[in-house]
Amino acid sequence: MMRRLFIAVDLSINVVERLVLFQDELQGRLRGAFGDDLSVRWTEAENIHLTLKFLGDTPGDLVSMLESTVSRLAEPLFPFEVECRGFGAFPRPDQPRILWAGLDAKSAEVLGLLQQALERDLQEIGVAADPREFLPHITLGRLKSRANPDLGEIFGRYDELSFGKSYIKDLVLYESHLRHDGPRYEVLERFALGQHA
Repeated sequence: MMRRLFIAVDLSINVVERLVLFQDELQGRLRGAFGDDLSVRWTEAENIHLTLKFLGDTPGDLVSMLESTVSRLAEPLFPFEVECRGFGAFPRPDQPRILWAGLDAKSAEVLGLLQQALERDLQEIGVAADPREFLPHITLGRLKSRANPDLGEIFGRYDELSFGKSYIKDLVLYESHLRHDGPRYEVLERFALGQHA
């Protein structure tokens, strides 16, 4: 049986709360600027996370190997802090499809190194590397409408906005259950950082 999996880090509750408040503010600004021409599916608070590796449809018999691999990676690592900062869109502000919050440069570098180590270790058990550059971000919403609003001016207001610091103490293996009202993420396993640090 195939399971839709990804590996992520969770954010501190205070950061998630600030991100949800920002979503509300942004929703009001977008409605004021674009009216009903713009439809966004906002990420629910309980689904806010930062993905390190999207595995997609994965054979069920690979799950135990994934768990062993991620556990070995996490054991010698120390917990660390990241700062959630800034706001942007993929692929770019004048053609937004995904609205996201970012990280400060130091946090992005640390998570980039962690993601590279994860990719390396997963390749050893046959998981294909992602050919795209890793751009750490927290998805806040996805545009559903076909409208192509230029959000550059709105982004400029929030370039340096900080959502606070998150203490990262574990890696999380999630299973994504797709439903008509949006995805639901189930924690399969948490791997504490620093068990043998």
